[in-house]
Amino acid sequence: MSDKLTRREVDFVLRRAAELDTQAPSPADRAGDESLSVTELVRLGEEAGLPRETVEQALVEMRRGAPIEPEEGGALTRALGASRVVVSRVVSAPVETARRAVDRFLREQLMTVRRHHGDRVEWERAQGLWPGLIRSLDFSKRYAFALVTRVETILSPEGPDGRETAITFNIDLSEMRRERFGQMGMRAAMAFLLFGVGGALMVPGSAVYDLVALAGGGVAAGGIFALERRRYLESRSRVQLAPERFLDLLTLRHRRSSPVPPDDDSDETP
Repeated sequence: MSDKLTRREVDFVLRRAAELDTQAPSPADRAGDESLSVTELVRLGEEAGLPRETVEQALVEMRRGAPIEPEEGGALTRALGASRVVVSRVVSAPVETARRAVDRFLREQLMTVRRHHGDRVEWERAQGLWPGLIRSLDFSKRYAFALVTRVETILSPEGPDGRETAITFNIDLSEMRRERFGQMGMRAAMAFLLFGVGGALMVPGSAVYDLVALAGGGVAAGGIFALERRRYLESRSRVQLAPERFLDLLTLRHRRSSPVPPDDDSDETP
C-alpha cells in the first residue's frame, strides 16, 4: 500500500482515532485537499490532541478494510441494514498461502476478478449462461454470494515474521438491498390493491365495509413486507456466514499443520 493517503483516508483515520480516544472528532479539514504521508498524518493527529496509539490503530483498521465512508442512514438502512458487510480475521498463514485460499474460495462462489491492486482485489459476480444456470439450480444454497455483485478482499501480512495474514472481506450489498427493497414495496402495494382497494370496490357505497377492506389490505401489505424483509435478512446472514466459515476452516487447517513446539520437560532426565 502506498505511503500517501487520500483526503478521504485522512478523514477516516482522524475520525476513527478520535472515537478510539473517546474524545470529540478532530478537525480533519486541517488536512487540506492534498494527500499526506503516514508520518504527516500521525503528526497532524498529535497536534489535534490524539494519542499516537489511537492514530496507528485507526490506520491498521483502514488497511484491513474498514469502510472509510460513514454508513448512510435513511429508511432503507433502518429496514434492511447497512449496505456493506465487513468480515475480517488474522489467520496463522503466510500471505501467499492465504491469497491462494481466498482466490479459490471466491471462484468457487462464482466470482471473478474485476481489478487487481496488489493486496487489494476487486471481485464481481461471474456473468454468462453457465454461472447463471448454476445459480438458478442452487437449491441447496451452496452459493451464498449468488446475489452479491461486488466483493473487495484485502490481505496484509501481520506479525514480526510475516507468518500471519490479516484477511478482510468487504462485501457490497447495495445493489442486492436496493433491488430487494423495490420488490418488497411492489409486492406490498399489490397486496394492498388486491385486498384493500379491491375489497372496497366489491361493495361500493358502504363506508364501514370500505374501512374494513382497506384495513385488511394494510395488514396484508404489512405482512408481505415483513415476510420479504425476513427473507432478505436470511440471505444477508448467509452472505456473512460464508466468509466467516471459510476463515474458521482456514484457521483450523493451518493450526493443525503448524509444528507443535517440543515440551521443555521431555529432555529432562529423572
